[in-house]
Amino acid sequence: MKTHVDDRLRDEAARFSLRHTCDDCAHFDGARCASEWPTREHRLPIHRAIAHGAIVVFCKEFEVA
Repeated sequence: MKTHVDDRLRDEAARFSLRHTCDDCAHFDGARCASEWPTREHRLPIHRAIAHGAIVVFCKEFEVA
């Protein structure tokens, strides 16, 4: 799911320590997704994606490990 980055997302990501990358997901084993989803777009750290991008990609199956 692609989401546009705006000031509200930047503020809430910082305030709530948003985690969304594969590395924080229970379905990721360190090398690949158990559901076999591509991981390239999801592995960019949220603070970098929000600071430098216009769009952040969230996985619908993300589950905090």
